[in-house]
Amino acid sequence: MSAAQTKRGDRGFALMLAVFLIVTLAAIGMYLVTVSTGQSQAVSQDVQGVRAYQAARAGLEWGTYRRLINASCAASTPLPFANAGLSGFCAVVTCSEVTPVGGEAEGGATVHVYRITSTGCNATPCDATACPAAAPGPTYAERQLQITITQ
Repeated sequence: MSAAQTKRGDRGFALMLAVFLIVTLAAIGMYLVTVSTGQSQAVSQDVQGVRAYQAARAGLEWGTYRRLINASCAASTPLPFANAGLSGFCAVVTCSEVTPVGGEAEGGATVHVYRITSTGCNATPCDATACPAAAPGPTYAERQLQITITQ
């Protein structure tokens, strides 16, 4: 085999190698973009979950205050939030007495037990049926907290 024949048979090898490298690097780039997008969405959903938790916690504090200070126990109250941190979130607070009517007699005293439940979510409009949402979307976040109060 002559040198001219060897060179002619090897033509195009660099082109094939370049195409292979371009396809491989493009596939790696697409994979990295997909992973980055998924992680960005996961972080966004995590932030929404934390905000829903804080809305539920604020609702629980409000319901506890109403029960202990104002001696009021509303069946269901929606609380919309307008401040910058919880804007767009809502808490639905329910309060119910879990002892029999008239309370329980314990050591000569009457004891009443109340259960306050607060559900925080990013549903609009904020009304008594906002949380849980009837048809939640992909960005819907909801958290629920309960407390039992004995008086």
